[in-house]
Amino acid sequence: MGGAWVKRWSPSGKGHTQSLVGALKVNPAQGIETLNWILPPSKSHAIRLMTLAAQSRQTITLNGMMDAGDDAISMRRCLIQMGVKFEDLDNKGVIIESVLNADFLPHEATSSWRIHGVGPTGLTPPISVLHAGNSGTALRILMALASRFKKPIMLDGDASLRSRPHLSMIETMKELGVSYSFGHDEEGLPLLVEGPWNQTETITADISSSSQPATSWLLASPGTQQMVTINFKGEPVSKRHSELTLRMCGEFGAPFDDEMPHRLEPWIPKFQNESVDVPADMSLASFAFLAVKVLKIPITLEQIPSQKDALGHEILLEEAEIFGYRVEGNKIQESGQGKEATMNLRDCNDLITPIAAMMALGKGGRITGAAHAAHKESNRITKTCELLSQFGLKCTALDDGLEIIGGQTLRDPQSLVLTHQDHRLQMTAFVLALGCKSPVTIEGNTLHSVADPQAIKRWVDKGVSIESFLFQPK
Repeated sequence: MGGAWVKRWSPSGKGHTQSLVGALKVNPAQGIETLNWILPPSKSHAIRLMTLAAQSRQTITLNGMMDAGDDAISMRRCLIQMGVKFEDLDNKGVIIESVLNADFLPHEATSSWRIHGVGPTGLTPPISVLHAGNSGTALRILMALASRFKKPIMLDGDASLRSRPHLSMIETMKELGVSYSFGHDEEGLPLLVEGPWNQTETITADISSSSQPATSWLLASPGTQQMVTINFKGEPVSKRHSELTLRMCGEFGAPFDDEMPHRLEPWIPKFQNESVDVPADMSLASFAFLAVKVLKIPITLEQIPSQKDALGHEILLEEAEIFGYRVEGNKIQESGQGKEATMNLRDCNDLITPIAAMMALGKGGRITGAAHAAHKESNRITKTCELLSQFGLKCTALDDGLEIIGGQTLRDPQSLVLTHQDHRLQMTAFVLALGCKSPVTIEGNTLHSVADPQAIKRWVDKGVSIESFLFQPK
């Protein structure tokens, strides 16, 4: 990619006592009057659909997979390693001739992914490590799937995923008689697991800090060899995501309804329509809303998912007026009004960082119900405060959220903006940097690709000067 978006080797300083880090140098956005914003496919939908399609006995096509994020690609890669065949289709539905690559990446012209199911018990042990990248959802599902094999399987992830807690899944695997081994202290990965599941009558899954354990065991249930009673422990969080899992399983033939099941038993996923449209990721619209606030320009979202597929992130539209926006159709613009508000993000805690920035630049308010945001790629409660402070914006960390003063203005950061390997922190920092008066250097030059590969390019195409380079910390 040429022009303003140039990857270059740019170490500086002497001694090199610290490792070089990838960084973005973001210059102020100027002369932009409006912007059309295309949301990438929802990784929550795509990862679940891939898992079920792989365990079906059908050939399923997922449409709308152009510009899929790295999280979805990681799940695809791991399923390929377990014997599932994927084909890439262009926007006319024609199969694109595959080009071999070590990472099993989709073709750059791909519009749809075609998955050839291998049946509930047709997955095969991989010959190499299952690497989930940055995706906690993919990792937990892979833990459940891999624990069914009678051979040892190694699972891993990036540095951020290595530091995240996985004990809830491990405790359930222990009840199933699965052998496991992992690191100590902060790093729970790499993880070595060896099944199969024993003839266990009852298991327990803790869903008090994440809905992912529930999703993982439900999606792995087609391959179980007997009926197992499952007890869910704790007050559930991110309920819209577990409800999505239940809805998909029910739609594709699972022997349980939309209520959280009390048992798992063998079943075969059956798709009534072998061509499935993957909805857009509404959570990423938060960065479009923030850009409207920062740059004072109207932005049009090319597509908005239905309420049931927005997974709680429809709060952006429902509360737009309170945040100080006017939404007309798919067009978002500032209203110049808004008011101080309290927002409960229990079922959409991924929004905490951009919403906190929106509140700081708007009328302020309080974010509640987001205690489990502490268990994401970073502790998003404390790290959001740290990030905003680098831009001169003040907020106070609470046990379950944030208190934010309104009416604040951006201040140019004086040093490298830290993002702690968290793509939503990096993407928030990037949008804030567009509104600064001087260039801003942000840690993490590729973090946005986890969710939205076009997050930088859409601004480069509008003439914003952005450089990706290697930064030497002092």
